[in-house]
Amino acid sequence: MDIDQSRTLSWLPFKAAEIPFTRDVAGWAIVGLNLLSAVWSTFVFLGFLRLTPVEWVMINTCAPSVYLFAVAFLLKSPLLMVAASVWMLRFGVGGLFVFSWEGVNLVAQVGHLLMTAGVLYTAWRVIGERRWRALTLGVALGLAALIPFTLLQGAWFEARPGLLESLFSGSYGPPGQ
Repeated sequence: MDIDQSRTLSWLPFKAAEIPFTRDVAGWAIVGLNLLSAVWSTFVFLGFLRLTPVEWVMINTCAPSVYLFAVAFLLKSPLLMVAASVWMLRFGVGGLFVFSWEGVNLVAQVGHLLMTAGVLYTAWRVIGERRWRALTLGVALGLAALIPFTLLQGAWFEARPGLLESLFSGSYGPPGQ
């Protein structure tokens, strides 16, 4: 790591030695495609469906997970990439099994496949480079944020009966329809 990068990243809450890794073409492609999918889904939920930011985060947790993943990639932080991958594993890979594979949900499933590619890419890089500290701390950080969020999200959905079923089936529409 050069001196300038060390000073630039000194504000991060973990050792600078954990930070640098070389970005590669595969990583850029995976991050780029995931960002395209996340930006599109953000537009759909905030623009077309006119959800509030809270509703968007609760219903479309995939997009914020991808945004964190992209920031971690740009910072060259395997620890943050692992933390984001924990969320992408839960919502992206998990989404492959709970959303239908027809109609409008096909677009969501493409996003879930891209998130799965991001999780696999992160695992390949972190484990392949034997970054055990980044793996351990990243999983711990990801779970430390994911578990309370999942409890909050569960309570939020419980207060809105039928919403999850309409999302999973692809029948959810703009409010008022």
